[in-house]
Order: sequence, then structure tokens, then C-alpha cells
Amino acid sequence: MPLLTLLLFAGDPVVVARPPAPARPVFCADDCISPVEAVTYASYLAPKAGLAGTFRMEVKAVGEQRGVYYLNSEADYRDRNCLTIAIPAKVMTELAGGEGLEAAERRFKGRITLVRGVAQRVKIVFFDDGGTPTDKYYYQVQIRAGDAGQISTRAGYSDDRALSQAP
Repeated sequence: MPLLTLLLFAGDPVVVARPPAPARPVFCADDCISPVEAVTYASYLAPKAGLAGTFRMEVKAVGEQRGVYYLNSEADYRDRNCLTIAIPAKVMTELAGGEGLEAAERRFKGRITLVRGVAQRVKIVFFDDGGTPTDKYYYQVQIRAGDAGQISTRAGYSDDRALSQAP
């Protein structure tokens, strides 16, 4: 397990980490973090830090914008308790076995998903019709997964140990 050390210098966090360990199955028995816990703790730690761990959620909605796919724990991604996993298109293609939103939905929607990463509060700004940022915004808690090895999912499993065997 990579060791993350948070050092605070003049109020600015600096994260120092060992090189990533070889891929290992994503697994959690009793210590997975739920979406509500992730949102609560990440919001409390924001804007200086995030919550590292293994998170477990049912994917209720899948979206895509500008080459990034989003797996949401709530049907409405703006819900205050929504935890979102952000995945680059290249990684999603590898995970879903195909390209596009339909492939991502077939692979993830309605399934229990485990992800290893850092949940951080992200400010989402609204843009006007001309593409100019407005003064309207909301916060979303996201886990950015840049590697397929961070994510595991299987339909119909309530026992997390079975998820560690997922492809």
C-alpha cells in the first residue's frame, strides 16, 4: 500500500508518495468508505486535503463530458451526498471493453463498484452560453481514477471478497 504523507508548509499542502506498488486486487471487507462518509469527510477536509481509502458504491448514473466519464452514486450528480468517480476515456475503454457512454453504462450502471483513491471536494463552475464562467457553482466530491487497477466491479455481489476476484 503506498504511503501518503501530508506536509503543510505555509498553509499549502504537499503530498509525497512512494512509487506505486504492483497492481493488487481492490478489496474491502468491513472498512470500505461509503459515499455519504466520503462526501462528509472530504467536505470537512476541503480545500486543503482529501480522504484516501477504498470506497464502495452502487453506480446509479453514468455520464461523460469532454473525454472524462463519471460514475455517480446518486441518480442526480448534483445531489449533496453524491460521490463521483472520474475516469479518463482511455481508462474507461479498457474497463468497459468498448468505447462510448453505452459501453460504460452496460459495464457499471447498477453494479457495486470499489475504487481505491482520494476523495476530494471539487468546485464545479457554471458557464453561460458563450462559454464564459459565471459566478454560480456547486461542490462535488470526486475520486479521480487514472488507472484501471484502481477499480473493481461485479453485479450481484453483496460480499466484497467476491469483488476482489473481478476481472
